[in-house]
Amino acid sequence: MFSVRDRLLPKRKKPRDALGVRLPQQSSRPEQVILTWPRKLGARLLRSRVSIQVWLTLLFLFVTAFAAGTAYSIIYPRLEHILEQSAEASFNMAFENLEDYIEKTPQLDEQFINTYAITRGLNWSIVRIADSEVLMGDAVDYNLVAVQTALAQGRPDTELREVESGERQGQTLATYAAPVEVPGESETALIFTRYYTESDISTADSDLRRINNLALLAGALALLIAGFSGYVVANLLARRLNRLDVAARRLAAGNFEERITTSVEDEIGSLGETFNAMASSLKGAFRQTQQEKARSQVILDGMTDAVVGVDQDLNATFLNLRARELLDNSDPEFHERLQQVLAKSRFSGPITEPEVRAGDRIIEVRAAPLEDGALAILRDVTEQRQIERAKAEFIANASHELKTPLFALSGYLEMLEDEEDETVRKTFLEDMRAQTERLKNLARTLLDLSRLDANAVTFRLEEVDLEDLLHELRRDFAYTGREIRIHAEDGVPPVRTDPIQLHRMLAILLDNALKYSGGREGYEPVEIDLHRENGHALVSVADRGCGIPETEIPHIFERFYRAQGSSRADGTGLGLALAGEIAHHLGGDIRVQSEPDRGSTFSVELPLGTQHDK
Repeated sequence: MFSVRDRLLPKRKKPRDALGVRLPQQSSRPEQVILTWPRKLGARLLRSRVSIQVWLTLLFLFVTAFAAGTAYSIIYPRLEHILEQSAEASFNMAFENLEDYIEKTPQLDEQFINTYAITRGLNWSIVRIADSEVLMGDAVDYNLVAVQTALAQGRPDTELREVESGERQGQTLATYAAPVEVPGESETALIFTRYYTESDISTADSDLRRINNLALLAGALALLIAGFSGYVVANLLARRLNRLDVAARRLAAGNFEERITTSVEDEIGSLGETFNAMASSLKGAFRQTQQEKARSQVILDGMTDAVVGVDQDLNATFLNLRARELLDNSDPEFHERLQQVLAKSRFSGPITEPEVRAGDRIIEVRAAPLEDGALAILRDVTEQRQIERAKAEFIANASHELKTPLFALSGYLEMLEDEEDETVRKTFLEDMRAQTERLKNLARTLLDLSRLDANAVTFRLEEVDLEDLLHELRRDFAYTGREIRIHAEDGVPPVRTDPIQLHRMLAILLDNALKYSGGREGYEPVEIDLHRENGHALVSVADRGCGIPETEIPHIFERFYRAQGSSRADGTGLGLALAGEIAHHLGGDIRVQSEPDRGSTFSVELPLGTQHDK
C-alpha cells in the first residue's frame, strides 16, 4: 500500500490510532508537566459546571436577604425613635396645663406646684443655673441638659436619660424644665423629674422586641419561600435547558432527527423553535454535503486517472481507486519519484513530469500545491506513447513508400526527355504507369485507414451470399491467369454484412496469396474454402508460398510491417492492416495459420444471424 511518509520521512513517524490518525507524542520534558498541572487544575475548577438550580436558588436567597436586611435597617431605627418619642410625649402630656399656668402667672405659687407634683407622682424644684443650686423643692437629680436647653430656647424642654450607675442604675430619669422668674434671682428654671423603672417602660420595649422578632420571623419565612420558589423556578428552567443541552449534544453527535417540543410560548420556547429550525437546516445541509461528497467520490473513483492527495508532511490523505491500484502494483522507485514531484510542487508551484516509469508502464504526473498539502493526477500514457510512436513510424514509412514511386517517376521522366527509341520509351511508360498505380493504391489505402480510424466509413448491411461473392472475386482476378480453386460447403446461409467492404477485405487476402504463392517450380493454385463453424461462416484463403515465421505472426496486421522474405513481392505493408480493420468493423475476426516454406492460411470469421447459428 502506498505510504508517502513511510518512504520520504522514515525517521519522523508518529504513532497512529486504528483509523490512521496520528496520536500526540508524549512529552520528553516531565518537569514541564509537573509545573503546569496545578494551573490546569485551577482552570478546570473555575470551569466546573454548577447546576442552574443552585445558581438561581442562591440568587433568590441573596436578593430576598438583601431586601429584608435593607428594609430592617431602615424601618427598625425609625420604629425605635417613634417609640421613644411616644414615651416622651406621654411624659410631656402631664405639663400641658402647667405651661399655660406659667405663662399667665410669672410669680409661681409654691403650694400649687407642690400639689401639682404630688398628684402626678413627680418631684420638683427650682434651680439656679449659674451654680446649679436648688432654691426650693425636693428634686435633687435632674438632667442639666434639659435645663440649659430650656433657658437657651426660652421655652420648656423634656429629656429622658437612662441612669448608668448608682442605686437607680437601669432606671430612666425623665426631666421637664421650664424657664421661670424668681424674685431676686436670674436664670432660674422650674424642673419636674420622675424615675421610670424597667417595669414602667417594659411595655414599649416588649412591643419593640415583639416587632423585632416578628420582623426576623417574617424575614426567615420570606427567605424560605424565596429559596423554595427559586428552586422550583430554577428546576423548571433547568429541565427545559437540560433538554436543550441533551438535544444539542445529540445534534452534535450527528442525530439530525432530534427535535424539541414545548407548549410554553416564552423565550426558551422560542429558543426551542430556533433549535428545531437549525436542526432541519443542518439536516438538509448535511444531506446535501453527503450527496456532494458521494457524487465527488463516485466521480473520482470513476476517473481513469489516478488522484493522490497529501498533507503538508506528504502523508497520503486521499487515494481514489485507480490510484490505489496503480500504487499497489508499482515499484518503490516510482513511489520515491512521486514523492519528489509532490515535494517539489509544494515550493515550486504546478509542475508536470511527462514520463515517469512504473515498471513497464509510462505515467504522466501533474502535481499542484494546495493550501494544506499537494495534489497529483497520474495518467497512464503507455498506450498514448505507443500510438505516438506508431504514428511517427507510420508517417516515416508512408513518406518512404511515397518517395519510392515518386523518385522512380522522376527518373523515368528525365530519361524520357533524352530517349528516342520508341521501344524503350514504351517500356518506361509502362513502368511509370505501374508506379502511378502503386501511388494510387497507396493513397487509397491510407485514406481508407484514416477514415476507419475516424469512424467516418458508413457500413451498409444487407444479406450477402458468400458463395456468389467468392465466384465474383475469382472473376475479378482472372486477369492474373492464376488458378483459384473454390470449395463451398452446401447450405451455408447468407450473412448480413457490407458486401463492398467484405469484397475488399477478401480481395486483399487473395491478392497477398497470389503474390506469395510463387516458387521455383512455378505458381501454385490458391485455395478458397467456405464452411460453417460454431455459429460463424468461415472463409479461408490458403496458398503454398513462403509462409510466415511464428514470431512475426502477431505483427503482420501492424501498419507498414512486412515479414521476412516478403521483399520478393511488391507491397507496402498496409493491406493486412486494412483487412484487419475492416474485419473488426464488420464484427468478425481474422485467424492466421502459417509455416515457413509451406504456405499460409488466412481465415475470416463472420457471425451468422440467430436464425442460422445452428
